[in-house]
Amino acid sequence: MLPHRSRRRRSEEPPMSSSERVAALRAEMDKADIDYYLVPSSDAHQSEYVPGAWQRRAWLSGFTGSMGDCVVGRDGAWQWADSRYWLQAEAELDGGAWTLMRQGAEGVPKLVDWLGSLPPSSAVGCDPRLLSAGQAERMNRALAGVGGALVEIEANLVDRVWVEQPPLPDAPATAWPDALAGRSVPDKLGDLRAAMSAKGAAALVLTSLDAIAWAFNVRGADVDFNPVVIAYGLVTAEGATLFVAPGKLDAAARDNLAGAGVAVADYDAFGAALAACRGKVWVDDDHASLWVVGRLEAAGCEVMARMSPVMLAKAIKNPVEQDGMRAAHVRDAVAVCRFLHWLEAAWRGGDLDELGASDQLERFRAEGDRFVGLSFDTISGFGANGAIVHYRATPATAKRVDDSTLYLLDSGGQYLDGTTDITRTVHLGASTAEQREHYTRVLRGHLALRHTRFPRGTTGTHLDAFARAPLWEVGLNYGHGTGHGVGCYLSVHQGPHRVSPRPSAIGLEPGMVLSNEPGLYFAGRYGIRIENLCLVVSADVGGDTPFYGLEDLTVVPYCRKLIEPALLSARERAWVDAYHAQVRQALAGRLPGDVAAWLEAQTAPLR
Repeated sequence: MLPHRSRRRRSEEPPMSSSERVAALRAEMDKADIDYYLVPSSDAHQSEYVPGAWQRRAWLSGFTGSMGDCVVGRDGAWQWADSRYWLQAEAELDGGAWTLMRQGAEGVPKLVDWLGSLPPSSAVGCDPRLLSAGQAERMNRALAGVGGALVEIEANLVDRVWVEQPPLPDAPATAWPDALAGRSVPDKLGDLRAAMSAKGAAALVLTSLDAIAWAFNVRGADVDFNPVVIAYGLVTAEGATLFVAPGKLDAAARDNLAGAGVAVADYDAFGAALAACRGKVWVDDDHASLWVVGRLEAAGCEVMARMSPVMLAKAIKNPVEQDGMRAAHVRDAVAVCRFLHWLEAAWRGGDLDELGASDQLERFRAEGDRFVGLSFDTISGFGANGAIVHYRATPATAKRVDDSTLYLLDSGGQYLDGTTDITRTVHLGASTAEQREHYTRVLRGHLALRHTRFPRGTTGTHLDAFARAPLWEVGLNYGHGTGHGVGCYLSVHQGPHRVSPRPSAIGLEPGMVLSNEPGLYFAGRYGIRIENLCLVVSADVGGDTPFYGLEDLTVVPYCRKLIEPALLSARERAWVDAYHAQVRQALAGRLPGDVAAWLEAQTAPLR
């Protein structure tokens, strides 16, 4: 069921402080007779980005990063954040109420390990909708070591105290046309049923919002930057049902689903549908919540928890999606090039700040065909703010953009035929030798990953070191993954593949889209990141084993004045020149005259 209807605080009452929110939650914990309460960053669909109504963790702790869970106890409150968010969390958390747990730092336990160190017989409350079944199993295993346990509380305790909680979004959802999707709903459901049959599954439960959007060719606006609709899905051999709020689907979506034989039911009817399931039911091991699995087990079902067949199907783009992604990136590049050209003059007025710059880039994007909106909140970081990996400018933090140091801009767009994500770091004045060396080493790692050839079965874990090696040569590194999967007019962060030191069993396959974004960050000074999106393609290298490589989808020049040619090998210089030739060709005839002249200068061969 939808867990709340919004209550509004009287306008004359000031917002609760962080310590007041924690105190109010502790009062609810006392009523529930629990020692700790777990507040994950995710929602009932295990989403990374969640609707405002479900941003409970951010409301409670004040930390607004997209990832990081928190726990409130009777005598303390703890917020976990990985290295991408340490600086941001330090700035946002009330140090008097919260302890920042710098995940990954020496001596700082992961949340699940921390649970295993709690006092004996600790009762840790949780909303079973907000934990995956796998997470809950690991947590219960850790707590069992101290005689403790998770306590499932269906009425979310944060909702009880969040009196100004906004309502759930009511934006309509529509059909994504087959001409853009490349495959119809009946075709997709046919493939899912074949996968189910091969595993002996009577039903497939879909809980991930982007998986549902992909399988049913629907797109919505329920989550900022992600064209998804809040819904559940259920596929059986005989039929399929989409569970969504009444009136959510427009006529095109209803007609498309009806033509595919998909029934539509109320979102709140999903629990009863789970209770009616029988036999072996397939759920995704990363996204099915403790609540979903509990309903199925109570119905006597055999729950098969493994990666959903949707995950790889949506990750491997079909030819129509690939062409759409290429076209979207060309239109996006026009906007970004117009912006970079504009920026070189706009900063001289003295009143351009990080917010003004990112707003102008969005305006350029909005002038392009098929633009729907941004694909994430733009990271517009000048100087020291660029060293905050997931920085978000606000009126209070926005720095003026000038020619004194580096400016990092990580942005992207949602287009009807594709999703983009690009980072460029620029200097509007005279760069230092140190800055050029840092930038060029990041560029070398970016180029090394782009031009790597690898055999079938290679995972992103195998490739990650290629992007880091030029930094490792001089004792430098970065604390985030090198690449993430990207959807096609879907979520900008999409699994199951990635390029990261974290172990992955998912081999990269032709049709997958991933980011290539090594970086380097110096707290209090500046950050550097260079990011292109790439398509995995077949590579003809001879031999009997299939080999793959990467094709650049992003077609925007690197920052020429930050490249130190002397630090590049002849092969690396040739790679840069070839990429810039590709950029010129892709954008030929698409730019205004002054921008075209700027592009010609930016992409001239290195000397």
